[in-house]
Amino acid sequence: MDATEVAALRAEVERLHQRVAELEQRSSHDLATFFASLLQALPAVVVWFDSELKIRFVSHLVPGLREEDVVGKPALDFITAEDRERALATTRQALRTGETGSYETTGPGPHGQLRRYRVFVTPAPSSDGSVGGCFVALDISRLIEQERALAEVEQKLRIALSSTGVGLWTWDIASGEVLWDDGMRRVMGRTEPLDLPAYLEHAAHPDDREAIRLSGEHAVASGRFEPVTHRIVRPDGEVRWVLAMGEVQCDPSGRPLRFMGGNLDITAQRDLEEQLRLAHKMEAVGRLTAGVAHNFNNMLMVVMPSLDLLRRVVPESHAALLDHAAGASERAADMVRKLMTFAGQRRRVDPGICDAGDLAMRITSMCERTFDRHIALTCETADSELRVRADEGDLEQVVMNLLLNARDAVLDANREHPRIETWVRRHEDDPRLPGAGPIVVIVVKDNGSGMSEQAKSHAFEPFFTSKDVGRGTGLGLATSYAIARDLGGLIELESTLGVGTTVTVLLPASGPVLRQLPSDPLPPPAPANASVLVIDDEPLILRLVAQALTDLGYRVQTAGDDSTALALLERERVDVILLDRSMPGTPGTALLASLRALAPSAKIAYFTGQEVSPEELAEVDRVIQKPVRVTELARALAELSG
Repeated sequence: MDATEVAALRAEVERLHQRVAELEQRSSHDLATFFASLLQALPAVVVWFDSELKIRFVSHLVPGLREEDVVGKPALDFITAEDRERALATTRQALRTGETGSYETTGPGPHGQLRRYRVFVTPAPSSDGSVGGCFVALDISRLIEQERALAEVEQKLRIALSSTGVGLWTWDIASGEVLWDDGMRRVMGRTEPLDLPAYLEHAAHPDDREAIRLSGEHAVASGRFEPVTHRIVRPDGEVRWVLAMGEVQCDPSGRPLRFMGGNLDITAQRDLEEQLRLAHKMEAVGRLTAGVAHNFNNMLMVVMPSLDLLRRVVPESHAALLDHAAGASERAADMVRKLMTFAGQRRRVDPGICDAGDLAMRITSMCERTFDRHIALTCETADSELRVRADEGDLEQVVMNLLLNARDAVLDANREHPRIETWVRRHEDDPRLPGAGPIVVIVVKDNGSGMSEQAKSHAFEPFFTSKDVGRGTGLGLATSYAIARDLGGLIELESTLGVGTTVTVLLPASGPVLRQLPSDPLPPPAPANASVLVIDDEPLILRLVAQALTDLGYRVQTAGDDSTALALLERERVDVILLDRSMPGTPGTALLASLRALAPSAKIAYFTGQEVSPEELAEVDRVIQKPVRVTELARALAELSG
């Protein structure tokens, strides 16, 4: 190669070196431009500092600062005093270990307001071998506000869930993973979550498993979760009602992936609904019972006086038959009185004050002497005040009914150790009788045969009985229910088939016993020549009562309707008017006013088997309850005509 070629080659090499330098310079310029644009676009402040912690570069300047005010100055001068020590420690740690560190601080924002920053510190070696670093400050103020708002929402949600009693759950179908929150654990009484198969086997009530299974299959098939109300059995054996609600999350093809929802404990609501349903049913049964009892009363009103009149004239050889018939009619009248009590149609007397504890002890002691000797009878009373405002006979009837039912139950169960426990206690307050104040609780518990769910649902209905034919009328619990209701209380029944029954009577407690005034003595019999007008729309009752009163020496007039009665009073004088309270036609108040106007000196007595309100009682001189024996009717009329 000659000199000319060598020179040309050298020139080419030199040109290539220049081109490479130009390209390197352009590349560095482009890269610097790129990074400058990148730093400007980043929502963060980037600070480059040297080994002496002096600022060499800053990507953003807050309002009021110029670059010459920042570059070359110590980086720590721009950190708040309360955060300076922590920032310095974090920076030294990062430079010493080569690992990125971080801290939080407060500083001015783009618009001058204070903002919260998270600052990342990372080492950045220089070309001269010294080690500086970078601060990357991210504005996290909005994130903190969002976290605070989210925490507030979560707190409200927790409060809402806690107050409503909803427990949340999720079930991933593919993996089988089930998650429960604390509320769900409280509802279920369990700590470990259950998937649907385990839920059916271990938690669902046996009678509700099929409904839950069908609901789950429907949700998988349709992609829609229908609410299902069912019972659960907790590990301790307690049965609760829950409402399960949720939704199904599906993939794009519509295949279910997971169930999400919640269980709400609705036991209290179900109990209230059951009480309301029972109250409505008992009200309807009461109306029906009142009508039946009223008609039955009228029949007995014909039968009983007829037997009394016949007893006077039949030969003694046949008198026993009439006595048997009279006894049967008395038992029938007692049954009607119980029906009227249940229907709220009996005549209420002003109850006195009685000690429920003493009464329960007395009746239990009496039962100990008459019940089977194998039955263990106990009665426990508290030392506190156990007085209630009630007619003692009514309360005795309630306690006796419960003890008799318990006796039959333990005998039917054929227990080796039959047991009946009674206790009477005072509660200063009880949610079952809201607003009643202190209450007295009478409990009768047995270990007898118990009752099925169906039997419990009918237990307080008249004539319902689970006993064999001939063992009871089915009126004991119905009458006790009505008496407790009339006294402002209630009766609750808990029973498990094959285990036993507990009946609880709750009554408002009474204050101190008031001094009772002695009743007035009965007046002497009235002269037998007094005149009586009997007004009743039942012809048989008219004829029977007229015959009985005529035999007693009264002058008797009868009227089967209001117009006949008023016409008769316009022309004749009477001493006593015996008025059927349920007369059709003119309303009772208007008819009474007309009777008073035509016979101002006559005594008027309601003749009825129904409840008479205090307002109605004030408008008449007496109430004579149907059915009535002739002797009782004569005594009442003697008092009125005397």
